[in-house]
Amino acid sequence: MVFKDTSENPLLYAPKLDYTKIMNGGAREEILRAMQDYSFFYIVNIPHFDPLGEVAVMETFFNQPQGVKEKYGSVKHNPRNSNVLRGYGCTKSSEGQPIEEVFSIGQYEKRDIKLDDVSCRAEYIAREPNVWPEDADLKPDGESFQAVLRNGFNIRMKLARKLVAEIAAGLDYPQFVDLFKEAEFSSFYLKKYTKREEKDNKVIYKSDSGYAMKAEDGRDLSIPSHVDTTVTLLATYSNGGLQALYKDKWYDVPSVMGSLLVMSGQLIEELSDGKLPPLRHRVIDIKTDRYSTPFFFNPSFHADISKSLSGVETETGKSHKTFGPWQVIQLHRDEPLLLHPHSLN
Repeated sequence: MVFKDTSENPLLYAPKLDYTKIMNGGAREEILRAMQDYSFFYIVNIPHFDPLGEVAVMETFFNQPQGVKEKYGSVKHNPRNSNVLRGYGCTKSSEGQPIEEVFSIGQYEKRDIKLDDVSCRAEYIAREPNVWPEDADLKPDGESFQAVLRNGFNIRMKLARKLVAEIAAGLDYPQFVDLFKEAEFSSFYLKKYTKREEKDNKVIYKSDSGYAMKAEDGRDLSIPSHVDTTVTLLATYSNGGLQALYKDKWYDVPSVMGSLLVMSGQLIEELSDGKLPPLRHRVIDIKTDRYSTPFFFNPSFHADISKSLSGVETETGKSHKTFGPWQVIQLHRDEPLLLHPHSLN
């Protein structure tokens, strides 16, 4: 696999689909064609989307003293807290400084179920309420933090549900929509990446992790090559660093300020009988602070993921009939910033 210079970058031509056309149902064929040709596309002209506001409140929060941030940490980072999935987490450099930070937001502001009402503790955690910083800890922007990010979450959730409906209609796969009815594990992640060194990656990604943390040209990666699990809406704002594998070559993914980039993951490929291939991507360490916000729209905890649209057993279905237990394994693997190895048991 060879990194290609942007002067010959085919991803410059990836589709940019208008929000209103998508919401009106007029972009169905374009959505499917973009996913089949590029494995991603951009959504542009999104009403009420405030990318500059999102970056501003992220900067405000992540630039607070470490003690303030860890006040809202998951139990892994602050044993005095009970939140497992929502809130703050970080990975630190070999010198003990944060080099990758995350703040997780979900759809619940209160939990209206008890542990006895659900099948397991993991399902209970899937409905965990959000943890919001107190205004006094984020002056001068404390009052806007929650408002800006709730708005961002709601925009993404509405779009994700519409995209799933359009995919279902385009593939003549009506039950696909039903898989996402509850979508409990859906998550909006605020992420900050700070310059790192090769020795830092060796601390984070052990030799047996299977991840290569160098690009072909020798540059450090801040996220290794991977595919996501289900439906992702990603904002990279004006930041570079994101790369995608296209026809067996790595290319820079152009940043389009004010857009959301849509890609699907491994499970969507399986459920669609391979009609919607996932995007393999990675992130180059750009050697300065980098902010991004991936939003992962996930099926319901009890969604049956064992059969594809044609009724064929999925690869995932060989080990997990429903989404929740499979997602627990993915979270253990993919969210070490927030979770203990057994925190969702």
